[in-house]
Amino acid sequence: MLVASPSLASASSPPVSDWVQTDRVEFHGTDGFFRSQGVASDGSSLFFSWNLGLIRTPVDEPSNVLVDKSTSAIPDDLDESGHNHIGDIDVAGGVLYAPIEDGPAYAEPWVVLYDTDTLEPTGARYLLPVSVQRDGVPWIAVDQPRGVAYSMEWNDTGKLFVYRLSDFELIDTVNLSEPVSRIQGAKIFRGNLYASRDNGSEKSIVSIDPETGQVTRLFDRDLGDDYEAEGIAFIRRRTGTEMVATGIREGSSGYTEMRTYRIGGDVTAPVLRGVHFKSKRTRRGSKLTLLLTASEPVTAATRWFRCVGRGKKPCSKTKATRMSRTVQLGDGANRRSFPSSRLSPGLWKLKLTPTDRADIVGRARLAGVKILKPRR
Repeated sequence: MLVASPSLASASSPPVSDWVQTDRVEFHGTDGFFRSQGVASDGSSLFFSWNLGLIRTPVDEPSNVLVDKSTSAIPDDLDESGHNHIGDIDVAGGVLYAPIEDGPAYAEPWVVLYDTDTLEPTGARYLLPVSVQRDGVPWIAVDQPRGVAYSMEWNDTGKLFVYRLSDFELIDTVNLSEPVSRIQGAKIFRGNLYASRDNGSEKSIVSIDPETGQVTRLFDRDLGDDYEAEGIAFIRRRTGTEMVATGIREGSSGYTEMRTYRIGGDVTAPVLRGVHFKSKRTRRGSKLTLLLTASEPVTAATRWFRCVGRGKKPCSKTKATRMSRTVQLGDGANRRSFPSSRLSPGLWKLKLTPTDRADIVGRARLAGVKILKPRR
């Protein structure tokens, strides 16, 4: 069911604003404390942070702790030097990136790297320049396709800091189109930075284009003044992309909740019907016309399979080829053309797998055709 991590592309596509809450999970007591800061996912696990620790849980069972470093995640030497706060974390390539502050001095903002399986430090750590991260490092967001990581200050937030992922050297500073204070967590999704703000009662979700600095207010969660927004993460599944965001109720003695949002609230998979070629037989080199009906606009991945079965079941076995492409299909009837020049004479099947704008993967469909030898 799990297909990819959320950092899907390096280019920034238009940000998504129509997220709808579809679920909420509550944690109480120490369970709440240990999930009260950051959240991240690698597709199969959820990772939570709080001031002093880290834990890992199954993605579908956030109450079931698989690895517990809830009270011992900060390296001893940093703990002894007054580092007492882990912010919103991120994961990529089997590595967890944890921003660690030494409040209230904020003299040494570190990013410490951990193994995602064991939550043990890998030995790599990077001291960020206090000249730019002047009030600590509240969060870190990894953009693996671009080979960088991002962070900002918490109060003076008119700039986005871009760090080279390999050594966390500051390589760019992007001026924002408007200041956005009190960002508690951020992650990359479809090339944009999505950030959770602890601003008044609104608790807004905003996007930041990391290339242009354009800030877009996506939606307000309207959770009240006694709610403190915390981390944010994305989980991409065959059943669709989920945005999860954590937060705490002030004075609640360990109450933390994780809310789940889906694009348009969509939980229904796209459906392709009536998938067939206009002609069941065609000469090699002729154009193939595919006809089908889609339940909604989708992006369909296509791949050709050559039939290798014999006798009474000539297509009982198939062999996948490298011939593939992606096609855009609209709602309702569709007509698409495919070349046949690369198809040798024989029986072939074209497989189409639809994915809608909420990243929900629908059932694949097959269309068969017989390629004849060209006329002499």
